[in-house]
Amino acid sequence: MQITAGTLVGPYEIVEQLGRGGMATVFKARHTVLERDAALKFLDLAFLEDPEFVKRFRHEARVIAGLDHPNIVPVFDFSEHEGLPYLVMKFVEGETLKARLERGKLSTAHIAEMVQAIGDGLSYAHEQGVLHRDVKPSNVLLGKDGSIYLSDFGLARMAASAQSTLSREFMLGTPQYISPEQARSEPNLDARTDVYSFGILIYELLVGQVPFDADTPISIIHDHLYSPPPRPSAKAPETSEDVDRVILRALAKDKKERFATVDEMVEALRESMQAVWPSTAAPSTATTLPRHGEPAETWQAGAPAEEWPGETSVPAEAIQGVLECVQGPSYPLLSDRMLIGREDPRRGISPDIDLTEAEPVDPKTGHRRRTVHREQAWLERKEHGWTIKVLPGMEKRARLNGQPMAADLEYVLQDGDRLKFGAVELILRR
Repeated sequence: MQITAGTLVGPYEIVEQLGRGGMATVFKARHTVLERDAALKFLDLAFLEDPEFVKRFRHEARVIAGLDHPNIVPVFDFSEHEGLPYLVMKFVEGETLKARLERGKLSTAHIAEMVQAIGDGLSYAHEQGVLHRDVKPSNVLLGKDGSIYLSDFGLARMAASAQSTLSREFMLGTPQYISPEQARSEPNLDARTDVYSFGILIYELLVGQVPFDADTPISIIHDHLYSPPPRPSAKAPETSEDVDRVILRALAKDKKERFATVDEMVEALRESMQAVWPSTAAPSTATTLPRHGEPAETWQAGAPAEEWPGETSVPAEAIQGVLECVQGPSYPLLSDRMLIGREDPRRGISPDIDLTEAEPVDPKTGHRRRTVHREQAWLERKEHGWTIKVLPGMEKRARLNGQPMAADLEYVLQDGDRLKFGAVELILRR
């Protein structure tokens, strides 16, 4: 079967081939009705040698499609075309981390940002019981808008479980990032396998090369099993001893000696790189509204209710409505059009309604998680009342009264309607 530009695959028309890897080929496609781009990933024909593979593919695809996190490429759908399974994913305009690293090392601050984003996505997936099994730079997508996505969850599991020639070759496909237990084909892998591969990726970010490389895949795997990795500081003298300790623990041969979770590893790295680590708990820009029964002639942006009225205050008549966070601050609606999202000073993103302080706190690290997109939705006041429109590609984490919201569709809001973006739930009060 040949797929080329112009081929119709369900409601999609193929635009161009984006890339081909050891397990799959990815195409850019256009939805012929919605006129929206998507990425279609077709698995290799060799998988069809296994008669049970399609059944397992459907199961794994459902699991992957259930992952809902800003740092994981959304999977919208899965199906088959002339018997060949494929996934429908968000099309990310940009490049892979592998392509970016080919142009040179990242700054230390960007490394910290990369680690935090990938770590957030991995940790979320592990909480859902999903391992990645193939963490590497080519599976990290960097959007032109500054977004960072981890892709290809579950594909390694699909390949490893398939009784085909390709599955037997898969283990050697990316040996630079394989964990010792994967190299030994051990069953019952856990999060520490991803910790190891993620540790290799971080090593490469810091040093500019992977710790183990050789002429043959077998030689590389031998090093993963038996050779101690060189300290990052031996290759990059600017690396501190504290960072060395974190990386070497992540790369322990015995998984019992590694960090138990990705969160634990990222937190240890954050402590060793505090000067450059991106802030996840910036001061709130939200406005605290008066409690029920308290005077509301004036209020001060960002001040607790006990301090009203303040010297710098906004007249109560300027409030056109309120978004009350179920667990967190409330947000006054002060203009007719407001962007809802999460502040990112590094990229110059400052939404009108910044949900940073409404994000839940991770009990393991004490830092706020990042479940809301930087630019999530537009809230607009019209003659018939407030409306909400989710930005393209951001709809997977958007709910209105418990129901999924489509992108670029305008929803009319009523008093008491409940909006949910990521883990943040809001109630409209007019």
